Amino acid sequence: MKKYSITFFLLFPLILFAENQIKVCENKVIHLISEDKITYLQLGNQDVVLAEIVPEHPNLVRIKALGGFEGESSITLVSAGQLYTLLLTYGTDPENAYLLQEFESREADLYLGQLMSREDLDENCRRILADQKRRGRSHKMAKDGISLHLRNIYLSNDVLFFEVSITNHTDMGYDVESFQWWIADKRQFRASNAQEYQLHPRFQYYSLAYIPAQSSVREIFVLPKLNVPDQRILRIEMLEKALGNTGRKLSLELENRDILKAENL
Repeated sequence: MKKYSITFFLLFPLILFAENQIKVCENKVIHLISEDKITYLQLGNQDVVLAEIVPEHPNLVRIKALGGFEGESSITLVSAGQLYTLLLTYGTDPENAYLLQEFESREADLYLGQLMSREDLDENCRRILADQKRRGRSHKMAKDGISLHLRNIYLSNDVLFFEVSITNHTDMGYDVESFQWWIADKRQFRASNAQEYQLHPRFQYYSLAYIPAQSSVREIFVLPKLNVPDQRILRIEMLEKALGNTGRKLSLELENRDILKAENL
């Protein structure tokens, strides 16, 4: 899931909601369908239930009982940073498939590696958002009434906080498809062997998906400390959700010197 190695903690108390239950039997296969790739799966009792990610479709899990059983088993999954735990009981379920995102979940990344707790993450983000001062960062891009601006970069215990603002100057809401982060070569149009690889922020404060008309919003992304090699840049992209891949895409390019200027929290 990540291009760099960070310890992944799943400190999840078994607090389950009534709707997080499905019935399984040996004569019927139940499928869980996720909107995103499933990156973790753990079955409670492998002697009574079979569960696996479908190799051809990594957003799909199939579940089937191996035979009749008493009591309960469970299955735990992670998708798009959310952790789901479902109780499995023996019986005939009226449905053949369920959308995973319809079940109750909680964030899987309770800790950012061994560096920062979720409580400290939230506190640092609140402190940044409470600061209304304008910064001297010049990284900004505007396109067709939408602007993307890097307000500042902060550093705390080897953790980087990127604060960005998005302004919608139009009378129509802007739907965010995704934010993407890349390490890429400079001036790729001149390079015959240009290479890039994707980074994945470990935390996003608001999980921003919509910018209302005539409004400005701020968002914070958190990544472990990083250095951008010479002749390469860090590119931040914001993609719009639209039919036929016609959405606006805005991007910002940062160099290593920009990251080295991060303010201490």
